[in-house]
Amino acid sequence: MNKLIYLIPFIFLFACGTEKTSQTTEKVDSTYLKRGNAIAKISFETISTELKDALQRGGIELALRYCNENAFSITDSLSSANQVSIKRVSNKNRNPRNKADKMEEFLIKGFGNDLNIEIELTPRLVLKDDSVIFYKAIIMQPLCLTCHGQPEKELTFQTDSLIRTLYPKDKATGYQINQVRGLWRIGFKQN
Repeated sequence: MNKLIYLIPFIFLFACGTEKTSQTTEKVDSTYLKRGNAIAKISFETISTELKDALQRGGIELALRYCNENAFSITDSLSSANQVSIKRVSNKNRNPRNKADKMEEFLIKGFGNDLNIEIELTPRLVLKDDSVIFYKAIIMQPLCLTCHGQPEKELTFQTDSLIRTLYPKDKATGYQINQVRGLWRIGFKQN
């Protein structure tokens, strides 16, 4: 009986500490989620605006060439401006530098499963080494099919040929609207 009396204050103290830790973790997670969503939105809008402009100026050929030459510099400048690491990754990558690792492939599959059973897609946070990695699904939109759709359907022969010239190891075609094409990967260094 005496041992139980001595143990109760420790149990209470531990339980209170766990609740405070949980609240702190939720606040930190919320901060990373909000910031990750904002950066993913800015990144998507920047790249989309640039590609739409290239499409208007010179059609699909200019847009493909523009993306080939500028996509990495755009994400690099956005990374510097936001003091994070921004990358787009996919299990069906166009550029080998955007190849998803095993964990990212697992996340892509999970987001795809959620989408198929109509569960709302919510970003994920992963703790890796000294960083918090924010992942958000990239969902195929109608305009995306111009370069990522199905050959001989949305993808013209000319477009498919140019893609194969610019990206000899391309795997990023054959998509349909509302499929998960890949992930925004935004890395935050922990302090």
